Amino acid sequence: MRAEAAVLPPQPQPSAGRSEEARFFELDILRGLAAILVVVFHYKHFLLSDTEVFDYAHLPFGVLLTPVYVYGQYFVELFFAISGYVFFWLYGDAVADRRLSARSFFTARFARLYPLYLAMLVAAVVLQTLHARLYGAPFIYKHNTAGDFVLSLFMVQQWLPGAEQTWNGPSWSLSVELFLYLAFFAVVFWRGNRPIVLAAIVVVGLIFKHIQAEPVSDFSRGVPSFFLGGLVFHAVRYLNHEAQAVWRQRLDTTLKWLVPVLWLLTYVRAQPLIWKPLTKTLGLYPIPAFDTLTIEGFVYGLMPLTLLALGLRRENWRHPLLSLERLRSVAWIGDISYSIYLIHFPLQVAVMLVMGQFAWADRVAIFASPLTFIAFLAAAVGLARLSFVYFEMPAREWLRRKLRPAQKVM
Repeated sequence: MRAEAAVLPPQPQPSAGRSEEARFFELDILRGLAAILVVVFHYKHFLLSDTEVFDYAHLPFGVLLTPVYVYGQYFVELFFAISGYVFFWLYGDAVADRRLSARSFFTARFARLYPLYLAMLVAAVVLQTLHARLYGAPFIYKHNTAGDFVLSLFMVQQWLPGAEQTWNGPSWSLSVELFLYLAFFAVVFWRGNRPIVLAAIVVVGLIFKHIQAEPVSDFSRGVPSFFLGGLVFHAVRYLNHEAQAVWRQRLDTTLKWLVPVLWLLTYVRAQPLIWKPLTKTLGLYPIPAFDTLTIEGFVYGLMPLTLLALGLRRENWRHPLLSLERLRSVAWIGDISYSIYLIHFPLQVAVMLVMGQFAWADRVAIFASPLTFIAFLAAAVGLARLSFVYFEMPAREWLRRKLRPAQKVM
């Protein structure tokens, strides 16, 4: 990021009639990187031992990627926060002003999400069933019943108390996302698109999360982060007003240094090769509260601050690597983030249908290889790109045409 003498120009807002075409390239790229990091987090599935324990010692690039292997699940909260920011940016005013109907909103969401979701659910059912027949049990996610399949068809598999992750396990977050879309539309439609309302929802969500016994419900992970993302959007919009130009500039200057430093500190805290010796030297290790503080600070502090920094800085970078043209050329990773997220676990099961016949020691030797790690990531990204271009986009356009309200003939 850069220091400037002049005040940053106001950021563009999506036009009322073209919200689907509005792009925030920085958030697209961030969402794509988060999807890849979730795939890295799940790579340890390949190193699940015969005693159902993950073998962290043999994970490739372990020295560098240990924080992701241990804490990568929390990038799902970043998905929720980005969704909240984008939805309040693109749809908040249109829903509140009754310019966007419930039918149009949910038709667009259904057409975008459901084709790949259904395809990967069916793929997971077939692959998990084959894995269970060959090796005696499904891979990783064991709670796979006919009832779970029916619930998953309607994307409500996480809505019941005590719900388990099932079939295509990572799709649990899509079930929560559906609930968040309903909650978003209801809140905004009933005149709740105000910072005070969103802040109240975040506070209530956090209280609910922290009074639960472990493990907390999946909704407790989604609600605070989603509406916190919406709150950050309102903060960016407020600071974009001309009257707040000076404060916007000051905050932008502060965040351009603070956010990278906080990311570095968070990485160091999650890196045991650095943190354990340091805390032992200082007499602070082990203190469990530091784990909770790190996770909560990352999810509810650093993530929203990152969205705020990007919202203030959007498309105003001087470095050639961050030019608008360069950002646009890289934003495809955001386009396929949803595809990466849904495809990577069925791909893992497909791999394990072949590799499961090998002895544990042989599997370790294969999956501990950096080349195998890179090949798996490349396969996930490549399949996601093919899916987005040749399946998801055509399916979305076909569904939109089929679900579009019929025009009355006068």
